[in-house]
Amino acid sequence: MELSFWSPDSSGMQGRMSTVPMRSRVVRDPARVRWESQPWRRQLRNPDGFEARVSRAQLVAMLLAENLDVDAEVARFAGASEDAEHLTILQVLRFADLLTRRMHLAESDDQMLQLAHLRRNTEDLAERMIEWTNQDRL
Repeated sequence: MELSFWSPDSSGMQGRMSTVPMRSRVVRDPARVRWESQPWRRQLRNPDGFEARVSRAQLVAMLLAENLDVDAEVARFAGASEDAEHLTILQVLRFADLLTRRMHLAESDDQMLQLAHLRRNTEDLAERMIEWTNQDRL
């Protein structure tokens, strides 16, 4: 018995369907896709704001001026491996995703709780940055 697989070159439905070539597709960051798929989260009015760079020192100063010490502490080191002097909302979201992956590797309940609190604080910082970006404060 012989198996043969038939594949139409440009005939039939496949020939009529328009597909977007790979080189013209926009690659979206998985952290951003996950955030945007959660409708209960704050969303940016302008999607380009995810990549808007903010001075890390200036953001920390703004957070401290509003007595948001925990958010300021998270802003000091979130995404620092990517860019030490600037911070974007997307970097904060990537950091929250990293913490989620690290939670799966936690060896004790204490580590799990610490990472869960840090992730929650990181998500709070992302929401605050989105809120301030929507208000043109960043």
